[in-house]
Amino acid sequence: MFARILKSGTFHDVVGYVTRQFHDPKEYTPDTWRIIGSDNIITFDYAKMVQSFEAIHGCMPDKENPAGHISISFDKTDAPRLTDEFMAQLAKEYMDGIGIKDTQYLIVRHLETEHPHFHIVYNRVNLHGKAVDERNNYKRSDKVVKTIKDKYGLTYSPLKDKYEQKKPEFKTKISAAMYGCKSWEEFSHRLACAGIEVKFHDDRDTGKHIGVKFSDGDITINGSKIDRAFTYRRLNNFFEANRKQGQQQTSALTNQPEVTVEYAPVKQPSLIEDVVQSTAEAIGGLFNVGPGYDPAEEEFIRNMKKKKKKPTRKIRF
Repeated sequence: MFARILKSGTFHDVVGYVTRQFHDPKEYTPDTWRIIGSDNIITFDYAKMVQSFEAIHGCMPDKENPAGHISISFDKTDAPRLTDEFMAQLAKEYMDGIGIKDTQYLIVRHLETEHPHFHIVYNRVNLHGKAVDERNNYKRSDKVVKTIKDKYGLTYSPLKDKYEQKKPEFKTKISAAMYGCKSWEEFSHRLACAGIEVKFHDDRDTGKHIGVKFSDGDITINGSKIDRAFTYRRLNNFFEANRKQGQQQTSALTNQPEVTVEYAPVKQPSLIEDVVQSTAEAIGGLFNVGPGYDPAEEEFIRNMKKKKKKPTRKIRF
């Protein structure tokens, strides 16, 4: 036996789903489902059932998604024992156990799968015009299911074993994806790469996220069932702490004193300057004094040249 608390909705949608109003009538014929029980419902006509539910909901018209929905499945080895009457009895014991009382509900058995199962649709507004107490429903549901299985000797579903086998794998992937994460978006993208989808459980009245679960397409597990560190609140606080730490580090870097480093410019000679310098060096080399230069000898040579010059003779006419 395994119970799943499903997403709530309108009576039109949820009652319509369990009674196959929106399914292909050629595939889902009347012998694939049947109503096996109810409480405070006086008719089994689809339209009149919806009206009956909505009449009570009219006491709290602001209550959104008033149709609660729970699916309860059994191991196929228990099928021979699961008569309609026995299933209806188990449904009522389950509802009493989780504290959903004094309200309307419908029990519908589906027969198209090898695993016997039924659906419960209930009014989230009770007969006194007040909201049904659904606090800690998931925890209460687990406890009640275990009590009923032990009471009647029902098989512990292999699905439960699969859950237990998958938990370590989920935990490893979630822990790795958490490292340095600063937002749910970043976290979801990382897990998507690891084949894990992040899903949220929203408050039925405010629509705000209050829970988180993880799915690999085969198994969906609440974060708290994997590890208490993976509840929505704790993960949200973890991401917020990482964001603040990142902001502090950025602020610290921004507030560091500025250090001014002055560089002495090194003038790089242009091509023209290189040519001029090379030319000047070449010309200057022509006037360089060689190692054989003698000043006295040079003075003697200059004087001898002056003596050899003859005076210019003037011609008179």
